[in-house]
Amino acid sequence: MNNAPTILALDASSTTIGYVVYAGQVLAHGEHKLGGGDIACRCQTAYNILVLLLERWPAIDCVAIESPVARFGGAVIPQARVSGALMLACAQQWKPICEVSPTAAKYALAGIGGASKETMMARASAYGVLGEHASDALGVALSACKQIQVVPV
Repeated sequence: MNNAPTILALDASSTTIGYVVYAGQVLAHGEHKLGGGDIACRCQTAYNILVLLLERWPAIDCVAIESPVARFGGAVIPQARVSGALMLACAQQWKPICEVSPTAAKYALAGIGGASKETMMARASAYGVLGEHASDALGVALSACKQIQVVPV
């Protein structure tokens, strides 16, 4: 019996959502562009993407979201707004949320909290995961596994 939680892990920037569905192994992964337009439109797109992913994967135990970071001052506010839209979608679907710092995600996948994008993508390719944002989402999933426990009913 697999007691691993089924996690939908997200790496959300203000322009792209990377995701991984993980339950002891990668079940699915991908990236979605949020398109152009203002931040309100991109937040709506992010929300819609997450709702569709949750419909496709109804057995998700938890949604793990990478925390916004202030590496680039002008990007943190739009990124936080997209994360807020994702959190709203989770709340409306009654899905628990786990936030994972970028450092924790990098450490979980690459063993180094300051791993480069190239290192993250190289490590993720061993799991069959391709793409910059999907690779980061895999790190989020692996980190979240250590925080989440599924209790049999």
